[in-house]
Amino acid sequence: METQLHGAVRRAARRAVWFALAGAVAGMAIGVWLSHGGGPLEVFLTGLGCAMAVGGLGAALSTMVSQFRVKRVVSAAAGGLDAAEQRDVQRAVLSGAPVPPALEPQAVAHAGVLEVTLPLVTAQQLFLFCGIAGSQVSGLASSETSWVRIVLIGVLVAAGAVTVVELRRSLARVRRFLAAHEDVPAETTSTPPAQG
Repeated sequence: METQLHGAVRRAARRAVWFALAGAVAGMAIGVWLSHGGGPLEVFLTGLGCAMAVGGLGAALSTMVSQFRVKRVVSAAAGGLDAAEQRDVQRAVLSGAPVPPALEPQAVAHAGVLEVTLPLVTAQQLFLFCGIAGSQVSGLASSETSWVRIVLIGVLVAAGAVTVVELRRSLARVRRFLAAHEDVPAETTSTPPAQG
């Protein structure tokens, strides 16, 4: 399962990068075309905003689709657990709460999955906030620019930074959990191949 999941996440990351680059180039071209005849600042901001919006949202959508495709592999780590046991495993991995000995293999398997997938989730959130902020940046050069738009961009940047920092902290907690339980074999479950 680990090799399969690693491969799926690597392919998802490559796709997201290509979507981001292609979207940024297409968005920049659209922005320059839309602001044709305007001043240099208007052309720059419109082009930058469209590049961020198209590239960011395209890459975010790509990672969402990829996460849906590997959902079966991710769910396999918690196979056979009821809702209460799944909550115990999640809490143990992310908060350091004690895990019942009988659930240790599943907790280690779940932590292994999170270690692989959390970076992809972090990238998705970064792309998403970038895309939403870009839709506001493109309007900054307009004569109707308001403080509301500027404040909204500031809020989006701050929210994106907090989200990424929290996800990085979660990843660090997962790695600490795995280091503390490295002698416990992960529960393995047979799963169908993930579509990449």
